[in-house]
Amino acid sequence: MALSATAPLYAQTDGKKREIGVQFNGFTSFTGLYRKQKSENVYRRIRATFGNINFVRIEDEGFITFNAGIAIGREKRRMLDRQLEFYRGPEFSASVSLLTFEGDGAGAFAVGFGYIFGLQHSFNELWAVHLEAVPLIGVGFATGGSLDEVILTAGAGVSSAVSLGVVRKF
Repeated sequence: MALSATAPLYAQTDGKKREIGVQFNGFTSFTGLYRKQKSENVYRRIRATFGNINFVRIEDEGFITFNAGIAIGREKRRMLDRQLEFYRGPEFSASVSLLTFEGDGAGAFAVGFGYIFGLQHSFNELWAVHLEAVPLIGVGFATGGSLDEVILTAGAGVSSAVSLGVVRKF
């Protein structure tokens, strides 16, 4: 006579919350977003932005633009009520832009430091929406095309629009 016993199996997890989502920055670009909880009310975030991908052909001339960037930051969260959180924190970013026109090309690279301000509303334990803005300061380099030398630019500003995002929690 054989005796067997079974027990439920559970996957081992680190107990940290994660979020993945998409943000829309106006009608010309979108951002993929990943967040991982590091400690109570503190999250690490990584954003990858793609946008302004354009191709225009006028007679025999082509015009192509492309922008992409990545940002890494840290969020500190505070509950405002049962479903609404305010978050803030520093973020470092880098971006690249490419442009071709009449067979000539130009490129730009920029790095920046911003500070995130956002509100996130949770509908339930799985889904949320958020609004955020990232005031920033940065420096950039541009070269190519009709530029005879590298141009250094610096500036400060606020994102062109407040980003609206949808997040899936797991």
